[in-house]
Amino acid sequence: MQKWEKALNKFMQRYVNKPWFEGAVLCGSYSTGNQNKFSDIDVVIVGSNDLGWQEKSNCYVDGFLMEYTINPIYKVKEFMESGFERHRLIDQNMYAYGVILYDKHGEIKKLHQQAVRDTKKKLKPFSKYSNDFTKYHLWDKYDELKSLHNDGFHTDLVYWTLVNMLIEAYYNFNCLPHVSWSKIEKILTNKEFAKRYHADKLPDKKFTNLLMGCFDAKQKDKMSAITKLYNYVMKSGGGFEIGQFKARRKIEKQ
Repeated sequence: MQKWEKALNKFMQRYVNKPWFEGAVLCGSYSTGNQNKFSDIDVVIVGSNDLGWQEKSNCYVDGFLMEYTINPIYKVKEFMESGFERHRLIDQNMYAYGVILYDKHGEIKKLHQQAVRDTKKKLKPFSKYSNDFTKYHLWDKYDELKSLHNDGFHTDLVYWTLVNMLIEAYYNFNCLPHVSWSKIEKILTNKEFAKRYHADKLPDKKFTNLLMGCFDAKQKDKMSAITKLYNYVMKSGGGFEIGQFKARRKIEKQ
């Protein structure tokens, strides 16, 4: 048993005999074998439905940082449902692909099965109203960037903000499950890394190349690089003309 495993086992002894304890799952880099010296040990702890509280915390055990959450079963199900609607399958990935450490009454297995089903389902597109507003905000930020660039001001802050917005918009427009932005370069350029993170639903190659172009662009080439990415993302969302922008939806009267 490795040192980190001993530390994890020591940490779990705080909870396994609690009357509300249902089980626990090891997630993150230690569950995939991708850990490095900066990695913490991610654990999700599940309590019974009568657990009247939830917790997110961190602590050190024998030099290893434990990052953990505690939630009752029904809360985990709520997180998975709302995450699916928002195209963010964080909880599904934890329960589908994490390592089950404890499962007292079979509830963790049920969560695992639900999570696996969710990861195989097709995500639902966002409403036209939502997508139109997304495109408006992209246009607005891109317009700000062009103005700053034209006036000779620093553009890096707005540039990287727009890159982030374009990534998120592309994933939303194309009904792709979101991935961690801190890992997106590795996921999009390293097939083995993507496989370890079960990222099998990926953007097309052109988007990847344009995004990497924004990452790699020298200062003088940044406007050209982000313009290409901006145009491609807008086209993937159905196109956009600011002079024709109109977003309307019904509202419920009070």
